[in-house]
Amino acid sequence: MQHAPMTLEKWSKCGKYFEWQDHHVYYQRGGSGEVLLTLHGFPTCSWDWAWVARDLIKDFHMIVPDLLDYGRSLNSRKKTCSIMDQADMLEALMAHREAGEAHILAHDVGDTVTQELLARQNEGKLSFRIKSVLFLNGGMLPHLHRPRTVQTLLAGKAGPLIARSASKKKFLTGFADVFGPNTRPSGALLEEFWPAMLGVNGRGAFARRIRYMHERLEHANRWVGALKQTIAPMMLINGLADPVSGAHAADGIEREIGMKVVRLPGIGHFPQIEAPETIVELVHQFQDCIVKNGYVQPSPLKHSAWVK
Repeated sequence: MQHAPMTLEKWSKCGKYFEWQDHHVYYQRGGSGEVLLTLHGFPTCSWDWAWVARDLIKDFHMIVPDLLDYGRSLNSRKKTCSIMDQADMLEALMAHREAGEAHILAHDVGDTVTQELLARQNEGKLSFRIKSVLFLNGGMLPHLHRPRTVQTLLAGKAGPLIARSASKKKFLTGFADVFGPNTRPSGALLEEFWPAMLGVNGRGAFARRIRYMHERLEHANRWVGALKQTIAPMMLINGLADPVSGAHAADGIEREIGMKVVRLPGIGHFPQIEAPETIVELVHQFQDCIVKNGYVQPSPLKHSAWVK
């Protein structure tokens, strides 16, 4: 796999912050065009999108936050943040940016947050309009989610202890294991992900973040129902080599939801990092198809250029 076009250090220096409750929320923004709200997954941060951002900002105004308790979004009280909290924060961020509508590009836990946003839109309660959703690998159907051992341990009663005591090597090895066989990071490249995983909230955040696994089961009817009920155009891009939510999840989502699925052989859990050029191309193809079929009428919003 290739190094990110922008280092995590540089990425961290060119974002912005806004205050939400007790949180100092970090986000990137830039580009011109329709808004593309871009949501990362567990256990990393918005830097996951650095591999595709410089191409996507040519056609979209991207809003790319670090979710609550992730990355550089400071969780001052070290509280556990629910998926509902994440959705509330995103509604506030969209209002802060004066964005009344957006396309969403989501991955992993970002998929789950998007499902809650879709549920609110279906109920007529969302404060902005979701125009379309493009999902990457994630546990949208909880009965098909196959968590890794470390995820299960972090989600258990001993989670806080595991978060504090497990070695950095063990965390990174587990992280690398969900990539494709030929796109797996190693050596110095793998080490670069550690600060992205750790973030500013420290090791304790690992056990707090993973609570979403329990929430997926608790709210399964609501969140799976949101996918079945929405009229927003949706598509899944799935790395088939992902042991957590790969080929088996793609088949289930296609069968149970009827969602269009694009399958990427040999790619694992992080398609935006493992196959960035392909993801950029598929984002544009998806948007072209939406406009061509009249699902969405473009209404470009002009914003400042991406901070370099």
